Amino acid sequence: MEKELKKQLKIFSNIFKGAQGQGKREADVVMYVVQFFKDALGYDIFTEISKEFQIKEKYCDIAIKLQGQVEFLIEVKQAGLRLADRHIEQAEGYAMKSGTKWIILTNGVEWKLFHISFSETEGIERAIVFKTDFLKDFDERPDEVSEKFGLLQKKNYLKSDLEKYWTKKTMLEPSALAQALFSQTVLKALNREINRGAGAKVSFDDIVKALKNLLDKEVLADLADIKIGKKRKAKKQIVKKIPAPEETIQEVQEGKKVEPGEDIGEK
Repeated sequence: MEKELKKQLKIFSNIFKGAQGQGKREADVVMYVVQFFKDALGYDIFTEISKEFQIKEKYCDIAIKLQGQVEFLIEVKQAGLRLADRHIEQAEGYAMKSGTKWIILTNGVEWKLFHISFSETEGIERAIVFKTDFLKDFDERPDEVSEKFGLLQKKNYLKSDLEKYWTKKTMLEPSALAQALFSQTVLKALNREINRGAGAKVSFDDIVKALKNLLDKEVLADLADIKIGKKRKAKKQIVKKIPAPEETIQEVQEGKKVEPGEDIGEK
């Protein structure tokens, strides 16, 4: 984890905590967030950070642009105000039309990053990417908080670190894991393994029913502490080869065994 980022996070952690303690209004928090994106996350305050970004007749508090393209929309609320997902509704419409995937909701202390997508059947869909709280999370888990904000750093964002993080997160969602678990490939492998050397045979339907029972919440809680053991590699045994007694040409030819101390020339 970068030392400079953690140093900046410590500085702004105190600033945002102070803002909440003093009940700072929204305009003040916007100013702090702009400075945060400049000092901690590395964005240019003149060309890449826009305040009061217009969305039709309304405005979004902050927009982060790279090469003219809006990458993040940021909704800022008054310090201490409890955040609600409805606070990003007006930004979602613009995100849908512009192709912007990421919306940030914050009051300085609490931060929520959303991924926005659109489908004709479901409409606008939002999903939480991460959330963190400067009041407790940074003191208790500074590395975790640094990792999350590191995804928003300009240099890391340009390397697609946030996109990769999101892709990995979606791959490990319960729905995705369940879909993989019940795929034909996995079921065939389970069927083959379970039936190997067994006195009776189980069908695909039997396995599916058993898996559904296994995925009960209480059962999953009991399985939480089970660790999958790794197969240990067998150590190679070095066998020392003991040289055989030297044989004479005559011994080889006649198949005669020469006793120790015996004269080879004797008949």
